[in-house]
Amino acid sequence: MKKTVLSILILISVIIPVYAEGGVVIEAKKQQIQLDQNKGFFSGDVKVTVGDVTVQSPRAELKLDPKTKKPSLAVFYDNPYAFQNKDNKKHEIKSRIMKVSLIKKSILAEGNTQSIMMKDRQPVVTINSDVQQYDTNTKLMRAKGSVIVHYGDVETFSENASAIIDKEGNVKDLKLENNVVIKEGVNVLKGNKFEYVSSREEYYLTGNTSSDITFEDGTRLFVKSRYQQYNRLTNNIVAGGDVKVNFKDYVAEGPKAQLFVEPKTQKPKEVIFTGRSKITQGGSTVEADRIRMTMNPKEFFADGNVKTSIQGNDSMEIMP
Repeated sequence: MKKTVLSILILISVIIPVYAEGGVVIEAKKQQIQLDQNKGFFSGDVKVTVGDVTVQSPRAELKLDPKTKKPSLAVFYDNPYAFQNKDNKKHEIKSRIMKVSLIKKSILAEGNTQSIMMKDRQPVVTINSDVQQYDTNTKLMRAKGSVIVHYGDVETFSENASAIIDKEGNVKDLKLENNVVIKEGVNVLKGNKFEYVSSREEYYLTGNTSSDITFEDGTRLFVKSRYQQYNRLTNNIVAGGDVKVNFKDYVAEGPKAQLFVEPKTQKPKEVIFTGRSKITQGGSTVEADRIRMTMNPKEFFADGNVKTSIQGNDSMEIMP
């Protein structure tokens, strides 16, 4: 039989491992290596291990570096599954197709992708999207297309997302873009772009933003503006650009507002409007350069070119 050194076909009925340099282990029932084309084909319980990352699938293709003949890229088909275990934490990814760079140590998942980060076997973060990319070196995760993130009791929706996953499996520096919706219980935030900076415990929401918050007593607070900024440490929300606040029978409008939240109850205690603003209650309106509105007791204070319009009987005579 003619011997071909550039094409090696291995057909076996049991799983055997193929060890490659760089800590890559490939296992499959059937393996075909074509050195002349720098390709390998694997089928039947395919399992590839790169360090502490393992990928499993029914079928896979392997690309070799033309110069070194070392594995460079592995493509997995038919709903592959990847996972990484560290102590009591686990990160797993599922998709229709998965591309694993054996050089860059990155994973690209395409088609109905889902990644789950668990701690003590309990899900901490779940991400669903059309495409996800994860770099095991930088811990940077990117997701595109109908992105849904579940993180504790928070659920987010957007077209694009990126985040740094720290060693503890926590989400850091989360960014959401395009048609962003964030739900936490009955509370809903909307905008075009959301960014959370964990080091400052602060988030920014920009682009036609709105915050719809309902408290335990059923009271609703609605804030609409061009941008909103919240700092968890100071419990201070800053809203700017065509700000409109609805609270009970109050409607307040102005160019900029600061909302202060009570730390213990997490309920709003006062709103301060700066710039020419107005507040309306039951048809009566007050305009001023600065308006301070308290929630409990429900009062407001205005100063700076104050103008008050009170709805009522406008028929009055002072002439005899």
